[in-house]
Amino acid sequence: MVNYPIIYLSKNLSNNMFMELDNWSVISVTGVDKKEYLNNHFTIDINLINKYEYKVGAHCNINGKVWTTFLIFKYKNCYLYLVPSSVYKKHIFELKKYSLFSQIDIFKEKNFKIFGASGSRSLFLIKKFFSINFNENQSLIIINKIIILKIDKPINRFLIVIDKSELINFLKFMNQYFVYTDKMQWLELDIESCFPIIEKNISGKFILQTLSLKKWNAIDFNKGCYYGQEMLCKYENKKINKFIICALIGKNCSNNPIIFEFIEYFNKKLDEKYNAGIVLSWVFIFDKTVLLQVRMKKIFLKNKNIFSLSSNPGITFKIFNY
Repeated sequence: MVNYPIIYLSKNLSNNMFMELDNWSVISVTGVDKKEYLNNHFTIDINLINKYEYKVGAHCNINGKVWTTFLIFKYKNCYLYLVPSSVYKKHIFELKKYSLFSQIDIFKEKNFKIFGASGSRSLFLIKKFFSINFNENQSLIIINKIIILKIDKPINRFLIVIDKSELINFLKFMNQYFVYTDKMQWLELDIESCFPIIEKNISGKFILQTLSLKKWNAIDFNKGCYYGQEMLCKYENKKINKFIICALIGKNCSNNPIIFEFIEYFNKKLDEKYNAGIVLSWVFIFDKTVLLQVRMKKIFLKNKNIFSLSSNPGITFKIFNY
């Protein structure tokens, strides 16, 4: 049996934890046309990005299906954003297609490392080390070659993007006050907060609204034209979205769930089984528990409902609410 790292639900994180997120990549966009070009391809209004906050956004194909999500911010004379490493090559390929006549350069930044930090005292410790203080509406702080993004779901946690030249002192502090853990802990927190996990096998498959990205303000319907806008606006105006991202939790699951497999709901009164959704991601939790991220049909999203995996019908799951 595979020995998985010990991962906890956010409510059970007794220690301050940090992890290296080497499954994420930093993308840099430079050049005089960078703002206009990104605004013509991304779902958010790039003009609204300021030095105090980052934005969650998406890059879609012509049909409004999401290539990737990202967290974007200004850094010096460029834009930086974070994407899952498994999709960055496809994303850059698609984004560069129309750049021939634009003064712009898009590339993976190799000088940064990405870390995550969370825990009950993580905010206090981050403030202590960096001598900073987040204002009420501030989600981004940049100190020379260190970038800190504050996320408040499902608990206070931080993405720390740090230049390799600053690593020694940073890691010395983190190892003194935090417990190092696996990157799967960050995945668990993303699943709890219902942030859609779009890895390579999910990329380009689903319309933005069906991934609950409106909840993250990842689309602006008032900005100018951008790639995929026509389909996204039609979908929005017709109010036909039947899906939502949610988390399911179950115990004693010995087999790995399969990405794209069906989540099933059995109606005892009607003696009928329904396809309620599909698995997008999953993580094993301490004490033989598994947490699933599911793209579910809204009509089945009821706390009393019990679900099962099509590959393992003997294990039951229920809606997880942090």
